[in-house]
Amino acid sequence: MKASNFLKLKIYRRTFLAYLSIVIVFFFFIISNRYTNARIVGQQLFAEHMDRAFSRVEDELDSVIVTIDNFLIRLNGSPVLKRDFFDFFGATPAEYMAARLRSGDTTYDSYLSTCDNLVTDCKYLVRYILYYCDENIMCMEYSQEGYSRCKAIGPEEGELLCSAGYAYTRDIYQDSAYKGKISFVIDVAVPIEEAFCQKGQIAVWMEIQGEGKVLGEALDGDVGFEEVTESGRNVGLASLTASKIGKYFYAVNASEKYSYLVVAAGKASVYMQAQIKELWVLFFGMLLGFILITMICIRQFSSDSRFLQDILHSVECAMDGSFCCIEVGKRSDEYAVIASQLNGFYEYLETLIQQKYELTISQQRTQMQMLSSQLTPHFLYNTLERIRLRALRVQNMEFAHATANLGLLYRNIVKTEPVITMEKEIGITIQYLDLMSFLYDGQFLYHCDVKEELLSILTPKIWMQPIMENFFKHNFKEDASIKVIVFTGEKRGEEICFTFFDNIGYIQEKQLDYLNGRFTPEEGKKGGENMGGIGLQNVYYRLLLYYGDRVRMTIRNNTPSGVCIEVVFKEGGVVDVPAAGSG
Repeated sequence: MKASNFLKLKIYRRTFLAYLSIVIVFFFFIISNRYTNARIVGQQLFAEHMDRAFSRVEDELDSVIVTIDNFLIRLNGSPVLKRDFFDFFGATPAEYMAARLRSGDTTYDSYLSTCDNLVTDCKYLVRYILYYCDENIMCMEYSQEGYSRCKAIGPEEGELLCSAGYAYTRDIYQDSAYKGKISFVIDVAVPIEEAFCQKGQIAVWMEIQGEGKVLGEALDGDVGFEEVTESGRNVGLASLTASKIGKYFYAVNASEKYSYLVVAAGKASVYMQAQIKELWVLFFGMLLGFILITMICIRQFSSDSRFLQDILHSVECAMDGSFCCIEVGKRSDEYAVIASQLNGFYEYLETLIQQKYELTISQQRTQMQMLSSQLTPHFLYNTLERIRLRALRVQNMEFAHATANLGLLYRNIVKTEPVITMEKEIGITIQYLDLMSFLYDGQFLYHCDVKEELLSILTPKIWMQPIMENFFKHNFKEDASIKVIVFTGEKRGEEICFTFFDNIGYIQEKQLDYLNGRFTPEEGKKGGENMGGIGLQNVYYRLLLYYGDRVRMTIRNNTPSGVCIEVVFKEGGVVDVPAAGSG
């Protein structure tokens, strides 16, 4: 027997499924809780990493600002550089070169070479130096390799260049007279990318002066920075992680000093490696424990279920009349107590059955013979009298055939065994209806529709004919109307249903309730004990003796007219009635 057979029993199936449900819920709760903690720790590690990167960017920008300030201090402290600076400030390149030629000494350090040194000292983060003088703006552009070019630009282009990075601006005075201002445009993206983006594991969205762009190598798939574009600076951590949860960690850092916003996205798996390893160890440990406990439960359940199935099998055998003792073995639990008590109960039942079996069978045989013997005289004598009278009036040979048919019907009723096939029972009923067709010539028709699969079923004899006789006794009148009787038989699931109905007659509701009240096991037995005539109650009693409580009989008014009698019984639900000799 398979170990999983215990699942066929409700008591163990429910217990085992409840156990599985509790374990799965507990398992899921622990794992999900630990995974949530792992995510929190990973998020904290990522946030700390990003905070350090943000601090490095801030420190580097502070260093650039200090370098620029030192440059300006040096510029003011050197008369040569200061003079060269003002020659350059507000002049075109041609005018500046002419001023240097007029000075007659081109060997001293020029302001432009000092600016080149400044850009080098600032690690080429200074991309533009804008000189504002009156309406003119002179722009010195530096590449990341240190190359420079000088050009005049308009105010709009100057604003656009300043928005590309952080603009550090200082006013310019000459002899206490305001001359203009100078702006150093620092490329913030370079230190951000160097500090935040490492080995392709982090991507960064940088926003400065209302403009944003993505820095670093693209991560796998869509990181979610488009939400930053849609929401601008008012982007929180929750709104970013809503659609990307489980794959990326996010950190938002904003610099009030340098007016930029950095949103960093990193692969969650990189920052959760240690926690994930611990989670796998916990997972497999819990899984192993669950498997071991489940195997122990299955072993115990399987042992108990096999013994319980033995008990149930013995009960089923007892219901079929075959008692088999249960092997208890070495068991000493409650199941063993139940099995021992059942074994004692079976021994008691066997003794009781031996004492009462012969008496019960004898009583049933006597009752069946008495009921069968009452079926023939009532209709037989009346029928013979009608045939005789009609023969006198008509003087036709067809009546001789009717008489012979009647004799055959009588022999079938008297000579056959108490239990016959349904085919023979229907044959006897049709013989009776043929006689009634003869007697009510031109007034009566009948139709039989019984499924072929029912013909081999065993049944007590002569229970359909009294039902037909009941129609003639109560409903038929000799008038010009056509009388019709129809009886059908079919199988409905486990039940076999026979329906008998005519097209005339009507029964009051109170009378119907009374009659149906007689078709119960208690009332049916009463009718069997007082068999003063062959009525529907005696038919029900004979069926009750044979089928037991698995038969029911009802009578109702047919639609649109007539009376309907329905007999339903379950196949296989037969009380053992031994065959009697012919009567």
